[in-house]
Amino acid sequence: MHINWLLRAQNPYFWIGLFAVIFTAIGISPEIFTSWNILWEQVKELLMNPFKLGCAIVALIGYVSDPTSKGISDTERVMACKKLQE
Repeated sequence: MHINWLLRAQNPYFWIGLFAVIFTAIGISPEIFTSWNILWEQVKELLMNPFKLGCAIVALIGYVSDPTSKGISDTERVMACKKLQE
């Protein structure tokens, strides 16, 4: 599995999509961000719930995989990039 994480990390839309996919997969609603205690309870629930954890992992794999290549890896062209093209 070869993924150009440095290139993806440069794109703010990658981070927005990543958080949205994970939050949706594990059923996080906006009101948990009003208290650190509530947020911590949700994290503990995620780690103790195999179904939610599995959904988060599957969502992460689906989001990170490059649909233009076979498997999860990026194409050779993407792997050769050092920075985003403008």
